[in-house]
Amino acid sequence: MVYLLDLSGVYCEPVEPRLLRLLAEESGEPVFYLSEAFYALLPRLKAEGAQALEALFPGASRLYPKAFRPRGLAFPEPFHLVSDLPPPEGVLAYHAPDKLEALALALEALGLAPGEAVYWDDNPLWVERARGLGVRAELFLP
Repeated sequence: MVYLLDLSGVYCEPVEPRLLRLLAEESGEPVFYLSEAFYALLPRLKAEGAQALEALFPGASRLYPKAFRPRGLAFPEPFHLVSDLPPPEGVLAYHAPDKLEALALALEALGLAPGEAVYWDDNPLWVERARGLGVRAELFLP
């Protein structure tokens, strides 16, 4: 059995929700208000990194490093990461703008049928969508 893991949800907490919580705590603004502006900025944030935050949230770039929380537990073996984020050094990742496309690419590259892999994600929506592809998918609770 090969484990396919969502990098942003398993290796580290997804940057979007955690960073939004940090911004809300720092600014005193409700998360809903921040969400609209933040998600409009997200393509730039992923392309440019922390400095893109300054465009909308002056002083917030210092929060960016706090948005990632490294995983404390070891991965099961063997594993491959499916991600839209740059992989840590030495980690094999399959990139695609759509997570399901990345999952399909990983299965193809590894020569696996959907039933030969387990996909782990912390987002129930992606777990259900992966199951729709015929992949055994499980919810990972950090």
